[in-house]
Amino acid sequence: MQIASVRNLVLSAVLLAGAGAYALVGGPIGAGSPRWPTADSVYATDSWSVSPEKVEHINTADFISRDFRKTDGTAATLTIETYQSPKLYAAGAEVPFLGSGYTVTTPSADFVPEGSNIGALVAAQGAANTWLVMYAYGERRGMLGNGPVPWTFAIADGLLGHPNDYYKLYLSARSDGTNPTVNHDLSDLAASVFPRISAWYGA
Repeated sequence: MQIASVRNLVLSAVLLAGAGAYALVGGPIGAGSPRWPTADSVYATDSWSVSPEKVEHINTADFISRDFRKTDGTAATLTIETYQSPKLYAAGAEVPFLGSGYTVTTPSADFVPEGSNIGALVAAQGAANTWLVMYAYGERRGMLGNGPVPWTFAIADGLLGHPNDYYKLYLSARSDGTNPTVNHDLSDLAASVFPRISAWYGA
């Protein structure tokens, strides 16, 4: 898959360059437990209602989810995965879906907010089980994506002993053709909510 191949090549080069330093000094020092924005105002939008958060702790990461719903019945789920180690960058956004038997493709660029470091994928498992997923990677400096720039910062944090918060954002909705506006609705929701989450981490 082209997306995964390019990312793996870039990440391999960056990780090889920093491997020696990490072996000597270790990764960034955490400031405590994983953090995330809990205020409902961070997630509030005019067009969607949002549920209270659900929290699940798996290994060293926390997974926080909220359900969004529009009056026309359109539903979406936001998941924040947060962890105070750059290992969070290692798995691409498609990995959870590929591991569950989905095929993953890239949707039209029209659904990706321009200049935002927000990505999109389509995960399908049969014609009636298709999902559009908006995603982003970030840390305290912002939504930097998953590539040489955030990994360079992560290596520098490790060398200097600077704590950081690393997070992945997933926003998913069923996209099986029954609702022709769901893709644009999800893109607009990601463009509204993701920057507010990023701003909270950067404050």
